[in-house]
Amino acid sequence: MRDIFWGAVIIAIGLVRGDSVFLGNFGILSILFDALGAFFIVRGIVRMQRARQAAAAVPPPPPSPSVRP
Repeated sequence: MRDIFWGAVIIAIGLVRGDSVFLGNFGILSILFDALGAFFIVRGIVRMQRARQAAAAVPPPPPSPSVRP
């Protein structure tokens, strides 16, 4: 989740400064920073999906054996 947040922050900084690919400015730095922000957003989404799949793949623990005196 942190990756998505920081990716959005990187893109938002470019948008606020007026130097972003999403605004039509195709400079070297704007492409670099927007690509970096998009990378972090995609990385966060992939990590969330993998964690969700790993949590679903773990079988429930077997019941504990009953102890009889």
